[in-house]
Amino acid sequence: MIKILLVDDQEELLDITRLFLEKGGDITVDTALSAQEALTMLSQKKYDAIVSDYEMPSMDGIEFLKIIKHDGIEKPFIIFTGRSREEIVIEALNSGADFYLQKGTDPKVQFAELKNMIQQAVLRKRIEEALLQSETNYRTLVECTEDSIYMVDRKGRYLFMNSHHKNRLGIANSRDSGLSYTDLHSSEESERFITLVREVISTSRPLQDEYQHDGRWFVRTMSPVKNAIVELTIAVTVVSTEITRTKHLEQALSNLEAQYQILVESTQDSIYSVNRECRYLYMNSHHKTRLGITDEDYQGRRYHDYHSPDASDRFSRAIQQVFDGKKSLREQYNIDERSFVRTFSPVINTATGEITSVVVVSIEING
Repeated sequence: MIKILLVDDQEELLDITRLFLEKGGDITVDTALSAQEALTMLSQKKYDAIVSDYEMPSMDGIEFLKIIKHDGIEKPFIIFTGRSREEIVIEALNSGADFYLQKGTDPKVQFAELKNMIQQAVLRKRIEEALLQSETNYRTLVECTEDSIYMVDRKGRYLFMNSHHKNRLGIANSRDSGLSYTDLHSSEESERFITLVREVISTSRPLQDEYQHDGRWFVRTMSPVKNAIVELTIAVTVVSTEITRTKHLEQALSNLEAQYQILVESTQDSIYSVNRECRYLYMNSHHKTRLGITDEDYQGRRYHDYHSPDASDRFSRAIQQVFDGKKSLREQYNIDERSFVRTFSPVINTATGEITSVVVVSIEING
């Protein structure tokens, strides 16, 4: 629905115009007999557009237009008047009027044209406001993020960078226009970056790149910026996120895994894991030696492939007990006059609470 304010000092013309404009049901009209009355109404209500006569007592349409522009009321304004002097038309348009329509032609054609002008002007204004809001939201998002966001052309020249990236580069108080990637990075870094930029532009496909700078780790996503008119990729947008902490955690985890592997492999005890079907998932070197295995073909094979039926049944019952009870189990057993103590420990998926496997630690003891 479009709500307009119609201003004219001729009351009968106001009523006729209002009836024509409201006929389709998509426009509602409030009327005012003078610019002064219209100014009062504008202070009390919001309108999508204003249609005003030019020649009115006390204040003409152009003076009215200048006042509302001065007051910051940015609404589409249409001059609808019987005066047709060229200088009036020029002044009206120069003062900010969106359209100028002369009265006196065929009423049906005249009011259809006026309605069309109103719809065009309101639609254009709504699009402008939507774009402005969209740009404001985009800039707020870009400036509030903790990621570096910037755009470069095929030569690595900066077209835009957000505040976070300026701070990262140490140019917070400088203008980014005219700067190039090569001005702020080493020749090796620049060569790598320009190569990636040209790849994105030539393929029109995004890519992701992990890199290190001054002892810090980053991952950047590089996306093509396409010109819809010429259908060519003309620039690249880069979103760069620091992952130094993640890298340190990965390194710490890797070190723990390496230490665990050393510990597991250096022990003289058997350590292995199996699933519910008693199929081997892993075994350390000591256990492979105990079973006479020299390769990795054991993975997926069953416990009973390497043990007697009685020993296999005993082992299978223990595994099922751990899976069903979700608790560790400890037992002593004998093989060929050798005594062992083994502990069955469930490996539980913290997300689902389900047991994924059982780790067995088997220690030989003196009889």
